[in-house]
Amino acid sequence: MNSTTEKKKIISDFIRQCNNYADGQIRKYQARLERAGAVEALDIEAKIYHWKVYRAFNAYTIEELKTDELDPWFN
Repeated sequence: MNSTTEKKKIISDFIRQCNNYADGQIRKYQARLERAGAVEALDIEAKIYHWKVYRAFNAYTIEELKTDELDPWFN
């Protein structure tokens, strides 16, 4: 079985991949935003905001995984 350190690395790597995907989604919506009308722009801005919040949460989780705060979860 993998050690806690190995498990945390696997999870951190996965979350980084999720953030890479989120970055792509943000870029996609920002490109659409440039061509959007006023009503559509509001919807797109909300989607960009949600992807940014998701990304920030993931970044926070990665930082927590660098500590022993979540180690009990790996038992």
